[in-house]
Amino acid sequence: MPKSLYLIFFLLLIGKSGLAQLGLEANKSIRNKQRVNYIYNFTDYITWSNLDDNTTIKIGVFGEDQLALIDEFKNVATKKKIKNLPVEIVNITNINQIQGIQILYVHERCKLEMDAILPLLTFSEVLLVSENYPFRESMINFMEFENEFHFDVNETHINAAGLLVSPQLLTFSIQQQKDWEEIFEQLKHEQDKIEIQINELEALNDEIELQKTRLEVQRAQIKKQQLNLKTQEGDIEAKKKELADKLAEIDRQKRELSNLQKRINAQSDETFRLTNTLDRQEDSIQFRKRQLLVQRHTMSEQEIRLAKQVGAINIQDQRLITQFEKLRSQGLLIYVFLVIILVILGLILFAWREYRRKKKSEKEVRIQNQKLLVLNESLDSFVYRVSHDLKAPVINVKNMITMLKEHWVVEEGSLVPKIIDNLELSSNRLDLTITDLLELSKIEKVDEIREQIRIKDVLQSILPDYQDELESIGAKVELTFLDSGTYSSFIEMSSVFQNLLTNSIKYRRKDVPLLIEISTRDMGSIMVIDYRDNGLGIDLEQFKGKLFSMFQRFTSDQSISGTGVGMYIIKRLIDKNSGTVELRSEHNQGLGYLITLPSKMPKS
Repeated sequence: MPKSLYLIFFLLLIGKSGLAQLGLEANKSIRNKQRVNYIYNFTDYITWSNLDDNTTIKIGVFGEDQLALIDEFKNVATKKKIKNLPVEIVNITNINQIQGIQILYVHERCKLEMDAILPLLTFSEVLLVSENYPFRESMINFMEFENEFHFDVNETHINAAGLLVSPQLLTFSIQQQKDWEEIFEQLKHEQDKIEIQINELEALNDEIELQKTRLEVQRAQIKKQQLNLKTQEGDIEAKKKELADKLAEIDRQKRELSNLQKRINAQSDETFRLTNTLDRQEDSIQFRKRQLLVQRHTMSEQEIRLAKQVGAINIQDQRLITQFEKLRSQGLLIYVFLVIILVILGLILFAWREYRRKKKSEKEVRIQNQKLLVLNESLDSFVYRVSHDLKAPVINVKNMITMLKEHWVVEEGSLVPKIIDNLELSSNRLDLTITDLLELSKIEKVDEIREQIRIKDVLQSILPDYQDELESIGAKVELTFLDSGTYSSFIEMSSVFQNLLTNSIKYRRKDVPLLIEISTRDMGSIMVIDYRDNGLGIDLEQFKGKLFSMFQRFTSDQSISGTGVGMYIIKRLIDKNSGTVELRSEHNQGLGYLITLPSKMPKS
């Protein structure tokens, strides 16, 4: 073989191997950045009770081969905090070194058994985050598939460690084992393909090494002549490619976000249409029920009249019996008997027609009720499925935007930072909308357990979550409990007061400190809750008929975030607990809620 052809063959092998290695390293770096972002995001939904005396949050990374991931953790730790505390990264090589850390990351390739480490974490307030383990063996376990991370949450293991997890994190996770197993099997198939490619790459490297030994002299001469040029060209091409990739990714994210926004708008229109259809059907059913009640009342009156007529006929029969003897002699008995038969047949025909009309009306009401139930179930299923399917892409979009903000090099006059800020604002608004839709779907699908509870216990369970925010704005909460309890759902009442407190904080006045007054009292068979604040209030006359509508906002101030479903959720939850709610308010004079709930379990 001529030397020139031999040299070209060698350079092609070198180039192919180098590009493959660069691609693998770049992919690993991106995956590590996503791992770190996911673990940081998980901490937003986890509550530690022992952080008051801590000066740092420690994250332990298990394994001796995790240097690249540790470097990425340290890089992010210089820019971000967790729970307003600085983050410290430590390398763990033995399970006996886990004391003093708050988060532990373990990869399945470390061969660490969950049964060996979970007992050590009982009441330790250490969050265990694992990767590529079976479904719900860890606290939080995630895997990468098709450039996306999927995760499951084991609330039991988290609570056993002395930690609390937000229900929102559970809605984002994979909740069915069969879904996890399908992804896990596909991931194993992808890993087998990658292993085959790695073996091919290793064989290629062996071939390159063989060629290196044969062409050592030629390579040395080429390196002397072209080293500087190749280095410069490689740097330039790498920077060009990196810039092109970032711009292409921004364009792709813009298109994807635009498509998502269009889908959400279309789904919102469909939701409004279905809601209006349901309202019309409910009005129609109520009208038919009222018609049926009127018909039943009419039937009752007709039955009473019929009974009186039958009584009168019986009296006439008795009289006629005494006259039959006289009529026999006169030949008129047959005619009298025919008249009586005709009267009785007329009454029977009238009663039969009224009975048929009543049965037909009842059947129509049952059919309309069944159609309404089917439509309600279809709407709930549609909203939950669409919201859940959109949640994972939105989280990925937010993570990619965060990575772009961290790694974008600022250039004078560039529009990219403004575009990134607009993308972040739109993705956050979309995330809020999807979260509210998921909560609405859960309210419609889940019937919580009702029991005898006290509103005092409900508020004591949720007020600590708002304590820091209330103190930071100088707010005051006054409580007066004079009730003997209510027969309601503890979970749903907690959600009602969470929405009430959030609305009071969000729509407070800037010129006076926020004051929230909550009082309860018994009134016969019901318990009354009086909730009021001194916030912006609502113009009840302006929004008459829309106070508890879905997606209804009562302010044009865009700086106040929200999707307009809070009041709808409050009304829906109180209705589910057999209660009522009324509003009292004037503009800039605060807002009051008068809520009634049953004091005892209704008698069956």
